[in-house]
Amino acid sequence: MGAVVPIEPLIFNTIFGVLLIATSVYCWLCLYAADDWRRASVEAETDYPTITLFKPICGEDPELLDNLRSFCRQDYPRFQILIGALEEDDPGLSAALQLQSEWPELDLKVISGRPPAGCNLKVSTLAMMSAFATGDIWVLSDSDMRAKPDYLRRVTAPFRDPAVGLVTCPYRGIKALGAASRLEALGIGADFMPSVLLTRKMEGMSFAFGSTIAIRRAVMNEIGGFTAIADVLADDYWLGRHTANLGYRVVLSDYGMDCVLGHERLKAMLARRLRWAKTVRVCMPAGYAGLAITYSIAIALSALLIHPTALILWLAAVALLSRIVTVGMISFLATKDFTVIRNLWLLPINDILSLVIWAISFFGNTITWRGQRFFLLKDGRLQPIQSSNRQETML
Repeated sequence: MGAVVPIEPLIFNTIFGVLLIATSVYCWLCLYAADDWRRASVEAETDYPTITLFKPICGEDPELLDNLRSFCRQDYPRFQILIGALEEDDPGLSAALQLQSEWPELDLKVISGRPPAGCNLKVSTLAMMSAFATGDIWVLSDSDMRAKPDYLRRVTAPFRDPAVGLVTCPYRGIKALGAASRLEALGIGADFMPSVLLTRKMEGMSFAFGSTIAIRRAVMNEIGGFTAIADVLADDYWLGRHTANLGYRVVLSDYGMDCVLGHERLKAMLARRLRWAKTVRVCMPAGYAGLAITYSIAIALSALLIHPTALILWLAAVALLSRIVTVGMISFLATKDFTVIRNLWLLPINDILSLVIWAISFFGNTITWRGQRFFLLKDGRLQPIQSSNRQETML
């Protein structure tokens, strides 16, 4: 009689073998999708639709003044800039007022002092500012973003197609000072953007990012204005989803934004990534569990620690090599994310950290945002904890 194969090693070989093959395939698919996005460039706009650029601020981001200055230097003939904060004494407003003195020829308004329209204070700021907007295209961009002079021309180029309702931009971390900011940059460039590029290729775009949301004013009106999303956490995601649901195309621009990270505390970085993970879980519950295969190095190291057979050793080596090579190639050839390239040595720590955050995100439905605690409801809306008598439940 032939030798009996122990069932336990066979199970481990199968489980880890499937995971390692899946994560390696995922890495190379991301590279393929990144190359497809890189080749899908659109000629810069020459028709020059009127634009209103929204810059909501809340406090002082790293290098806020220089960030805002970059949007004043646009090579674009007709655009309006609105800079706003809900609080009249917001410390970030001093940078906005300085810009008014530096560029008196610009149509630049500084707006503040309105009550919030909902739980999302950024959306409340946008709603306040929208009353002053004159452009046909509204361009929303977070205050930690920095742009080059061709930014507005590039992001508005897809609107030559009347079927396009919204354009959003990929982004990369720059000026990452300290370990926490470097890990944040890796989270953006090695985890988030490759998955976005693959989703774009496989499913199409139906979401957007706070780096840039360029949207037709008419589409924004169809959605119901900013008040329609004033109580959701992932306002950028829902603007993209609502636009797609109305039948318009959502386009991922070929323009990459710079996100100025500066120096950040580890605790704040971890809290934000956990909040983001819970938000993604609520917005895209069907695919969220599958994100586990994206953390290739963590999977490979786990397999080697738990079941280090010859087969697993070989598959783990392939997975590790696939992860490092594809992240490097995507960053160098497609997204031009040189912060990721300089910090590739931190990729194992990032993958382990990301996997731990992914696992923790399945527990609890509370988040802390701008110093306030909320319930994150199943439809993505926020509910302040102090106004609710509900007990915390699992989503």
